Amino acid sequence: MLLSSASIPAAVRKYASGISYPVAAIGCRVSSEGMSLDCCEYDLAVFAPENNNHHYGSNQVLPVAGHTVELIYMTGPIKDHMIDLGGIAVIRDSNRFALSAAANDVSPEKYRRALLAAGRKSLVSSLFCQRKTAAAGAKQPAVAAMWLKIAAYEFIRGALALSGSRPMPLHELEQVRRVDASALADGIQAALECIGVERATRPAISRSIGAIRELKSKEYDAELVMSKIRHLMDRQMLADCYYYAGRVAAKNLAARSSAFHNRYAKLVQLSMDLTSDLQHLQKLQRQLFRAANVGLGR
Repeated sequence: MLLSSASIPAAVRKYASGISYPVAAIGCRVSSEGMSLDCCEYDLAVFAPENNNHHYGSNQVLPVAGHTVELIYMTGPIKDHMIDLGGIAVIRDSNRFALSAAANDVSPEKYRRALLAAGRKSLVSSLFCQRKTAAAGAKQPAVAAMWLKIAAYEFIRGALALSGSRPMPLHELEQVRRVDASALADGIQAALECIGVERATRPAISRSIGAIRELKSKEYDAELVMSKIRHLMDRQMLADCYYYAGRVAAKNLAARSSAFHNRYAKLVQLSMDLTSDLQHLQKLQRQLFRAANVGLGR
């Protein structure tokens, strides 16, 4: 599904046109859902050959004429990016790559099937994280609570995709408010309770910010992420801010080793604002387990 690039500032389009590979704008700035905020960057997907040493070779965040731009390098066959192709604005193309043709080839039915597949994958991932919750149990309560919260975020992503909405990290809570996911409503409620959105206060978020900054300290988009958290705080969007901050921590910690989780248990607890009520967490996990299986048609 090919979108117009007219909403992209001229300076950003000019910058993108200078990249040597096919480039398309993706993300909330071109989404038909109209959720972008002032803090949102312009995501430019670069379809470059793999294993090249060109100057534009790694993901990065940079300023372009007063706008924040994130370059995201897409790897692998173009068919692997079906969901991204479902809503892009091509800025630079090439006859060899034919990005525009590939985007036009993504029919609404193909896009729907891609979202369904992605949604099911997220629900399976949620179940996998729930097993880790059970494995940690009472011996490692912080780790158990961490994996359950990660499982909840995966469930939300899955529920959104199954409902026909492409999850966008900063906007996921707003997407949950808007989407029709009645079949998974109980699971969404359990997931939001696992995440702890009802605890979205300035003190809770402030406690997490320092830990998240430490977790993200070596990542290229660290300052962009922190600026989004600050923006949501300044706009009094505390529930969205709490959700997003936890989402950032969840993605980071899911990629860390068990040794890291155990060694830096306090950092884990602070970054995700974890609770230690094991009995309550077990109850929520059972609800989430049933909901994920319902979503998978089991």
